[in-house]
Amino acid sequence: MLTKRHHEILRLVVHAHMEGGEPVGSKTISARSQLGISSATIRNAMGELEEMGLLTQPHTSAGRVPTDLGFRFYVDSLLEVAALGGEEQELIVRACEQGSEDLETVLARVSQVLATLTLNACMVRTPNVRHAVLRRVQFIKLASRSGPDRILALLISDSGQLRSRVFHLESDPSQEKLDRFGSFLSRQLEGMTLTEAREHLQREVEQSEQEYRALCGSLLKSVSGLSMGDGLIVNGRMNVFRSFMDLAHIREMLAVLEEKKGLVNLLDKCLDLDGVQLFIGAEAELSRSGCAVVAAPFKGTNGLHPGTLGVLGPTRMDYAHVIPLVGFTTKVLSTLFSDGTVSGSVHISLGSHSNSVESGT
Repeated sequence: MLTKRHHEILRLVVHAHMEGGEPVGSKTISARSQLGISSATIRNAMGELEEMGLLTQPHTSAGRVPTDLGFRFYVDSLLEVAALGGEEQELIVRACEQGSEDLETVLARVSQVLATLTLNACMVRTPNVRHAVLRRVQFIKLASRSGPDRILALLISDSGQLRSRVFHLESDPSQEKLDRFGSFLSRQLEGMTLTEAREHLQREVEQSEQEYRALCGSLLKSVSGLSMGDGLIVNGRMNVFRSFMDLAHIREMLAVLEEKKGLVNLLDKCLDLDGVQLFIGAEAELSRSGCAVVAAPFKGTNGLHPGTLGVLGPTRMDYAHVIPLVGFTTKVLSTLFSDGTVSGSVHISLGSHSNSVESGT
């Protein structure tokens, strides 16, 4: 059974290991502790924690390091989540402000800010194409000196995402005619998902007059080839060299970030969950033990445009700092996906304890 002394010693071991990344000895804990007990007593308590599976000793003569189970117990029972500073909140809100940009650009910028603030790798699972709802279609004639004019098709979703496609037509419609086509199609397609829009355009291709049919056919190819989200943005890869201690582990983490499949599967697990999720060591199912992922979902009104934000780092990452950063950022992103704007005065309370953090298992 864990006593208050065990709790305090485990907490001190975790903190010391987070700071230096090295095994922690009883003398280090004695110097940090206010328990008023000897190094020998601390060493015995550390041995008991090892028997419980919360600490391990890499080498006989070395100090001890927390196990994955030890980190899990620390996060679930001992962690005190830090309050976000106003400057950090402002950086996140500013990064989330959309302006005239599409949301993938915003998400890429947000992930870069989080990578900088956490000194770890940051990933964003972008909203899936199936959830995109069309708001407007527009055709723009592009003049060409060396050949027939090209036409730019713009598709704008209700979340502000924009995709484009350039194509040629055998006929040469005027811009006025293209505007009429665009307005008509916008009225037809507004509120449809991309799957519904694809089916509607297929019917138009089969039934409409030639010039309009050609436009619908080109637009159909554009919609069919869209990847509006449905991907993974990764920033902060170079932080892996700072976060992980040995070269073999660094190579392994870089391979995980490059291959992406494991990360996508992990982040997708969070889509149907609420709040910040924590995957420690084997819970992440990414590689050998030694890494952790802090992740949380974001989504707009009625659950539309769901995505996931995650931070990948070593198990000794600064959870007290990373957890509130991820939680605050995903709440701001949810606001952005709900109404397309972010107020500069957004302040979201995350509480002061880790009970809101869920196990990733």
